[in-house]
Amino acid sequence: MPEATIAEPEKAPSSDLQRPAPMKKKLFRPVLVLGLIAIAGVAIMPWLGEVGMASDKATTAIGQWVGFLGGFHPILLHLPIGALMLVLCMEFCGLLSFGKYKPSTTLGLCFASATGIFAVVFGYCLYLTGDYSGELIEEHKRDGVIFTILLIATFLIKYAADIRFMAKLTRPIYWVGLIATTATMFSAGHHGGEVSHGDPFAKAPWKQKADVQADAAELADPVVYENIIHPILEAKCASCHGEKKQKSGLRVDSYAALLDGGEETDALVPGDLKKSAMTAYLILPLEDDLRMPPEGKTQLTKEEIQILEWWVKIGAPESALLSEVEVTPAIASALDTLKTPEEIARAKAAKREAAQKKLAAMKQKRARLASSITDVNSRFPGSLKYVSQDSTELSFSVVSYRKNFQDDHLSTVRDAAGDIADLDLGSSAITDKGAAMLGQFAGVKVLKLNQTAITDASLPTIAKLDHLRILNLYGTAVTDAGIKALFGKASLKKVYLWNTQVTEAGAKALEQSLAEAYTKAQGQAKEADRDETPPQVILGSTHQS
Repeated sequence: MPEATIAEPEKAPSSDLQRPAPMKKKLFRPVLVLGLIAIAGVAIMPWLGEVGMASDKATTAIGQWVGFLGGFHPILLHLPIGALMLVLCMEFCGLLSFGKYKPSTTLGLCFASATGIFAVVFGYCLYLTGDYSGELIEEHKRDGVIFTILLIATFLIKYAADIRFMAKLTRPIYWVGLIATTATMFSAGHHGGEVSHGDPFAKAPWKQKADVQADAAELADPVVYENIIHPILEAKCASCHGEKKQKSGLRVDSYAALLDGGEETDALVPGDLKKSAMTAYLILPLEDDLRMPPEGKTQLTKEEIQILEWWVKIGAPESALLSEVEVTPAIASALDTLKTPEEIARAKAAKREAAQKKLAAMKQKRARLASSITDVNSRFPGSLKYVSQDSTELSFSVVSYRKNFQDDHLSTVRDAAGDIADLDLGSSAITDKGAAMLGQFAGVKVLKLNQTAITDASLPTIAKLDHLRILNLYGTAVTDAGIKALFGKASLKKVYLWNTQVTEAGAKALEQSLAEAYTKAQGQAKEADRDETPPQVILGSTHQS
């Protein structure tokens, strides 16, 4: 019997292997229609709904459902990204194989497109809650919409290329679409990451290096808000309440923004911890909806909370230096936790250097004044000396010489006049002639002319002393008309006028004028330099106007 043979199946021609499946070709038209409808829907979506309609206070069923669906955006957004990354890996492998491996990425693009639609729709639902706002949110929304549209379009082009519909055109367009989609994905992902976790470039090595190169004076005596409070808020709070994103309408990236507060909250009420949300919300239980930062975010350390509370308690100064506010040992320890050992060492070195420069300057100035002090004291022993051991300001008093000190004797202190802060000429023989030389004492803060022969003629010269704070005119011949020269003098805090020809009405008018000028000047002064004590005009030894 002849041996039975098994017939081998015929091999299909190579052209048949590359022929698209009939079903795939048949479904192209409905897939194309659905894809175009999806593109149109995503494109018009940003004009649907109103921000805030899906907030926690929404009363309509639609608003409540939209708010509920928005919570699923963080879950869905990773699906299209993962699917697109898989497509990119497959296409990259195909390029590396020089055509030996022909990846089929259509299904991956289909999955990416479908999940992308869900992600962008649910993301828009989250946007409609109004919990997120700002430039960063708008950019993320824009890129998310563009990414989804490009993703669907790239899928449709790939589908068309698979069935060889306009093959010479669709294949190159597919690669352009894939590159554009990938670029938009990275942009949308970067902005989304900034919304959730802050800007990753904020910790870039080159930025850290710039921070290290801080000014020595700033390290030695930093501005409390700018160099201590603002960096804490920037690191822990500004990702949700900054320039690009303002959850609940609140920004903490500037002092003015803190004072403005949010839509329903006062972020900062100087001096009041309970009314200041920036401190009150920090100590709420972690599960509380008002807790800031919320659960899952990087929390503030106990020292950072302690520092923020301290700053609010002391009145939340904007421009005060650390040396100008009260710093307890506990706060000093808390401040040290904000620094690295290297920063602490640099700060100490900068502080030592600043102290050394100050000491050197003081020694240099004292050396310059030495001869003048010697000359004056050789004529009037003990009359000219320093205000304190660590000061270069001088005090000149003729209390031991009284009527023996006359007008022409003022020329004795001419060389040191500009450095005299306390000038006591009380009970001396000084007249208007000698008072005419008072303009040389430009830095004087306390001027005593009590029981001298000066009259109204001397007051215009006295009024030109810019730093004068205390003026004693007790027992002189000044009048209501003369003291008008002192009206509007913002630096003047106390004027003694008892036993003069000034009336009670004149004293009150002067005090009111000084108070108005002082209030205006305080409004323009740095917060740390402000003094709320009103000016006083004292008309009698026991009566204060």
